[in-house]
Amino acid sequence: MKSSGREAQTPLDFPAPQSDECHTPEQNTKEDTTMCIICVSKSGVQQPTDSTIRAMFRRNPHGVGYMYARNGKVTIHKGFMSIEDFLSAVRAERFTPQDSVVYHFRISTQAGVNAAMTHPFPLSNQPRMMRALDLTCRCGIAHNGVIRLTSDPDNKRYSDTAIFITDYLSRIIRRKTDLKDEATLELIWKLAQSKLAIMDGDGYVATVGHFIDDHGLLFSNDSYQTGWWY
Repeated sequence: MKSSGREAQTPLDFPAPQSDECHTPEQNTKEDTTMCIICVSKSGVQQPTDSTIRAMFRRNPHGVGYMYARNGKVTIHKGFMSIEDFLSAVRAERFTPQDSVVYHFRISTQAGVNAAMTHPFPLSNQPRMMRALDLTCRCGIAHNGVIRLTSDPDNKRYSDTAIFITDYLSRIIRRKTDLKDEATLELIWKLAQSKLAIMDGDGYVATVGHFIDDHGLLFSNDSYQTGWWY
């Protein structure tokens, strides 16, 4: 389901490899995670409620996207700038607790507020694919925070996350087993100093950085809490 005003892209498969579910150990270094929120719903966990989705959007209103795994592939739909369009798309998917889904709500820090720089992104070394709104790939990525390594206030086309994926992650993640490897996850953490969720085609989700576990749902920060708004 595509919202109005979003340009659909032809589904593509990328040479970038798959990833697996794993998570980094607790970090002592301060995370730079003031922007955006990621919500991870692993298979076997209920999807977030409409009220939780609305709470995340109200505090992170610069565009929304989601990805899910089916038939060995990750499907990404992003670029929703209206919460009603987003909810309509999610409802049309008819997700069940068996589905593995990652949701992302953005606050812009680079490249402006626009559909193309919403998350998730595919794992790819091709910058143009970071702007695709609807696609199928082997691996998808959502990010929460600011990546100082790739931040450039003069770059009006690509965000720090998009650059980090094309210039770094696409070289680091070479095999499906890499995201079960603690050394690989530690390297990603040291470079990004912020939180990521990485999904492969089997629905496995690797998390980098600390996530809040709320009844099985994983959140990259507490801006999902409906008590802030209701």
